[in-house]
Amino acid sequence: YFKITVLFYNPNIFPSEEYYYRVDEQRKIIEWTDAKNKIEMLIGDYDVEKFYAMSEGMEDMREGGARCMSCYEMRLKKAAEIAKKYEFDYFTTTLSISPHKNSQVLNKIAEKISKDVGVSNLPSDFKKKNGYKRSCEISKEAGIYRQDYCGCEFSKREMEERNRKKMITEMENSSVNKTNEVEQIQIAKKELRKKVIELADNLDENYIKEADKKIIDKLLKSEEYLSSNSIFCYVGKHPEINTSLFIEQALKDGKKISVPYCVDKSIMTAQLIKGFKDLRIGTYGILEPDPNTTETISVSDIDLIIVPCSTADKNGNRLGFGRGYYDRFLSQCKGEKILLIRKKQLVESVPMDVYDVKIEKMITE
Repeated sequence: YFKITVLFYNPNIFPSEEYYYRVDEQRKIIEWTDAKNKIEMLIGDYDVEKFYAMSEGMEDMREGGARCMSCYEMRLKKAAEIAKKYEFDYFTTTLSISPHKNSQVLNKIAEKISKDVGVSNLPSDFKKKNGYKRSCEISKEAGIYRQDYCGCEFSKREMEERNRKKMITEMENSSVNKTNEVEQIQIAKKELRKKVIELADNLDENYIKEADKKIIDKLLKSEEYLSSNSIFCYVGKHPEINTSLFIEQALKDGKKISVPYCVDKSIMTAQLIKGFKDLRIGTYGILEPDPNTTETISVSDIDLIIVPCSTADKNGNRLGFGRGYYDRFLSQCKGEKILLIRKKQLVESVPMDVYDVKIEKMITE
């Protein structure tokens, strides 16, 4: 219906780089638009000082308040004056496309200016008939930048503060959700651990002996074992695999064998042993080395780690005994890792959290 001239008059925009970027985007959308009549463009003066003079005393007002009303009036008046000067039939504003702008207020301001300047105003509410949604679609189609704040320094500051508060809220909510998730995982682990220990207690003794022998035979024939020199291996206690036969054979094969020693409630070290004579009943009733008579070796010197579990799934997700020693220890180790487990003790799925270490290689009977 109209031959359109776009007036880009935005002395409020901050910083200047943003101003010139928006000018370029305005040109781009005009070139992209297929209009019946050629769309012209006028660029008003970048009257920054005029905007700040107008805003004096209203710097801390929230967006949408009196400062914004004065800004609308300043820019609409400029549009009306240019419309009057060049004998345009109407002036209007694209501001009414924004869901944050009240079109009734804008039209009321424009109506007053229309009477004062003596040029017709075309009342607008471009949000109607999904106008805002269509503007988003057009921007996407044309690859046009969509600003995330109105334009002035004060609205930018408000946007940044709003985003900061939103980020803090999201972080707090995430922390709460994460805490709840971790608690749920721990409860699931505890319940699963109880079930698999009961299951292990009911396994046939002959099955356990035969399964353990097959597992140890497979381990001794594995490429990982044959190519290793320094091996870290637990001394198995029910419901774990009995690793005594493996340790004895590995020592005979001239391998360096280290076994775990629990220093405190969180740290486990690797102690080099020469035989079972170096072991004693220690923490949790498990055979442990005497740290006073055995040598502590660095985890970086270990080629192969034999990993225990109460249960695991076929993806290598393991469930320990709830003390976390191995997950902390394994996260430091670069050597090959092999999980030993009887097939009847495997489960469909093991709940995992961010601290749990997945074991890629597993041996069953």
